[in-house]
Amino acid sequence: MDSDVLPEVWGILNLTPDSFYAGSRVDAFSAVAQCRQMLSEGADVIDIGAESTRPGSASVSAEEEWERLKPALEQISLQCPEVLNRKISVDTRHAATARKAFDFGISIINDVSAGSDAAMFDAVAGAGARIVLMHSKGTPADMQISPSYSDVVAEVYSFLLKRTENAVEKGIKKDNIIWDYGIGFGKTDQHNRDLLASSHFFASQGFQLMAGVSRKSFLGRVLNQPQPEERKFSTHAMHMYLALQGVQILRVHDVKEAVEIRSLLAYLRSGSAGES
Repeated sequence: MDSDVLPEVWGILNLTPDSFYAGSRVDAFSAVAQCRQMLSEGADVIDIGAESTRPGSASVSAEEEWERLKPALEQISLQCPEVLNRKISVDTRHAATARKAFDFGISIINDVSAGSDAAMFDAVAGAGARIVLMHSKGTPADMQISPSYSDVVAEVYSFLLKRTENAVEKGIKKDNIIWDYGIGFGKTDQHNRDLLASSHFFASQGFQLMAGVSRKSFLGRVLNQPQPEERKFSTHAMHMYLALQGVQILRVHDVKEAVEIRSLLAYLRSGSAGES
């Protein structure tokens, strides 16, 4: 991947009552307005999820997940159908949910479990869709209980390579695969630091790299900011760092500011003369 590429911005929209940042939570009817707002601010994709994956959260069945997701997709389909294809990603671990989303024209799946559902890769391949393969260790309910690695960078890289091989064997095109090293998913703060410091390495392996750091708790521990609402500036600083490291996709709560970061990066790379 070209290290000079400007990152895509994916806005986060959660149809959940318990996602860690309250500002990202919406219901089916406000989802349309939020989608439009994020797109007007410059979002490339809206990533819609109906199951919280914050540390300690309980899993949700595919049936309950679809009960939350279906009304939102119906409203989007009615009010702004033009965004469904290529502009909406569905964040799900369940192949059954993915298949139903494809019926609405969705063409991107963000799977935080990287295909733990054995039917997921077949579903994605059959739809010709894109898929995010994210590394996580354990489940959201237990992933932050003493996670350990002998070499976190090597283990995450090996995991992503293996899951990519599995996906390609099932018929998913390599160009449709996106990597995510899973910051905060079964990692200590030191593991997160090591992965973030290796961002350029992961971004240069031939796949788009997504990074999801927005308002996460490790930022709060570094800067003594216990509440997600306090972590806006630290998030933006981290996004600039990631963009400079060649990360190709930023998954964000605050679209406008992330797009401004991208614009500043474009300016810095344009060779334009400074003001006199």
